[in-house]
Amino acid sequence: MGMLAEVQFTAARKSLTEIFDNVWHRFLPALIKRRQAEEVLLVRRDLQEDILRAYRFKPEILPEEDGSVTLALDELGIAVNAATLEEAVEELVREIKIYAEDYMKRPELFLNAPNRKAHFPYILRVWLCKNEQDIKSLLEL
Repeated sequence: MGMLAEVQFTAARKSLTEIFDNVWHRFLPALIKRRQAEEVLLVRRDLQEDILRAYRFKPEILPEEDGSVTLALDELGIAVNAATLEEAVEELVREIKIYAEDYMKRPELFLNAPNRKAHFPYILRVWLCKNEQDIKSLLEL
C-alpha cells in the first residue's frame, strides 16, 4: 500500500463523482486499481502539465553553408532543414505533430522500443497541446 489511496475499479465506478471532486478540488491524484496489477492514475490536467515542464524541447539551431537552417531536436530524434529559421520551426512543429500522432496510433510499439520509450513524457506534452501553436510554444528557441 502506497501513500495514495487505492480505489478498486468497481468501487471507483460507484463513487466517480467523489473521486473526481478529490482530484479536482483537493488536488489529490487517485489510483484506480483493477485485478492484481492494472493501475491507472487520475491527476488534474494542470498539475500534469506542471509535472511535464521538466521535459523541455530545446532544438539546436545549426546554420548550414548553403544559408539554410537545420533544427535538431535531440529529445525526440527529429531534425529538419529549411531555407529560413521560421520555415524550419514550422517544419519542426509539423514533424513533432506527425510523430506524436504515430505514437498515439501504436503506443505499445514505441513504449517497447528502448530508444523510443523515453520519448513518452515529451509526447504526452504534445498530446496535451490543443493546436500547432501550442506545440510551437513548447520550443525553447
